[in-house]
Amino acid sequence: MRPDNKHFTGPSVMHGGAKTGSSAVETEKDADEIGGRTNNESEEEEEEDAYSDDDDYLSGGSDSDEGPQTHESLKRTGMLKKFFVIFDSLSVEDLNDAERQWHCPACHGGPGAIDWYKGLQPLIAHARTKGSQRVKLHRTFANVLDEELRRRGTSAVSAGESFGQWEGLKQETKDHDIIWPPMVVIMNTVLDKDDNDKWLGMGNQELLDMFKGYAAVRAKHSYGPMGHRGFSVLIFESSAVGYLEAERLHKQFIGQGTGRSAWESPRRALFYPGGLRQLYGFLARKDDLDEFNRHCQGKSALKYEVRSYQEMVVGPIKQMSDDNQQLLWFKNKSAKDQRQKKALEESFNVVTEKLRQTMEQNRIVRQRTVMQHEENKEEMDFQEQFFKDQIQKIHDATNAKEDHFEKLLQEERKKIEDFRRRAEEVTKDKKLQEEEIEKFLAEREQLTEKHGEKRMEMKKKHWEEELSLEKEFDNALTELMKKYTPRPIDGPGNA
Repeated sequence: MRPDNKHFTGPSVMHGGAKTGSSAVETEKDADEIGGRTNNESEEEEEEDAYSDDDDYLSGGSDSDEGPQTHESLKRTGMLKKFFVIFDSLSVEDLNDAERQWHCPACHGGPGAIDWYKGLQPLIAHARTKGSQRVKLHRTFANVLDEELRRRGTSAVSAGESFGQWEGLKQETKDHDIIWPPMVVIMNTVLDKDDNDKWLGMGNQELLDMFKGYAAVRAKHSYGPMGHRGFSVLIFESSAVGYLEAERLHKQFIGQGTGRSAWESPRRALFYPGGLRQLYGFLARKDDLDEFNRHCQGKSALKYEVRSYQEMVVGPIKQMSDDNQQLLWFKNKSAKDQRQKKALEESFNVVTEKLRQTMEQNRIVRQRTVMQHEENKEEMDFQEQFFKDQIQKIHDATNAKEDHFEKLLQEERKKIEDFRRRAEEVTKDKKLQEEEIEKFLAEREQLTEKHGEKRMEMKKKHWEEELSLEKEFDNALTELMKKYTPRPIDGPGNA
């Protein structure tokens, strides 16, 4: 709360500030400094502001889908926020001060931004009558300010002070009773007498067909001792729309001079020239329906209620108007959601197509890799078989040599056996040869073992080189896949 000082320096033009007395010049200076733009900038943007969207000013630039706003949320949105922050800090006496001057927050940045309004009533009048720029914003500001004053227990007009040059209704329109469901009385619906001297008249469907443009739901006729009484009613839907349809028919009869007053006139004409009967119609009243039911008892009597016009018609119509506004808001929101959904679907389709292409490319790469691997495997199998064949040939040749050598040894053994009984010298030679054979066999065994060891080392070295080659190929393929992996695409929802 500020001190009660009429020389209080108000806030900027942007915030809808107030000033009193001699502080006007100082407030103007503060307004230009705090407002965030120069007069030249305001003039440059005047044309743009003239066509700007009021919803942007009300929402403060946010894209909100929270639904219709409440009074408190409107006070805290857009260009009105700081005005009501200062407004809430003032006492009722300060608000009713007729010397206090105000800027209009809805005019900020455009024509009228520097205008002062002495008292709240001229400010509200300006907001209600603004007709060229930011009209919706001005009307919203006026409504919120009126409601805020009402909640504070005051009004924009001080005691003993009047504004304006016109006077409206002295009081609200009084309520009145209506028949429910809505009904229109149709008179002169008889036709002719039958052989029993009783009156015949129009049928239910015939009456509905005659007035089918007025959406009546049912028709009923009154009968008495003499037959058809020429007294019928059209019954409409039990709703505000049904009542409006009944009232429209009622006014149509009045417009062509065949309403209640014409029927009750002693000069009423029952026939057109040429013999056609003239129908009369008017909204039903309680006494009309009592007369209609005069010869009806129990279930045959026409059922109705006497209800309040404000309750059954005015209130539902206002509710329908509110519901229509709600429906329009939801339709707009649904359209916006549909547009967002469509954009997301299009983005999703693009991403899906790119993903499909990437998967297809990966499949082709994998297929080519498998084919290359198979080709390499076939080549390695062929080379392995070739070397095996060469080794086998060597083994076969070695075995043949050993067999031949074994035959030679056997022949030598036989010769030694033949000459065993020879001289001692021959025996010594035999022993010497046997020792040489044993040494040969021992050295051959050692040579075979060394050959096997060298062969195992060669195979081990070969498989280690093959394993190193496979690892090198796998690492190179991984780097290649990373290089050509597609980057994620940002959709509208990720912006």
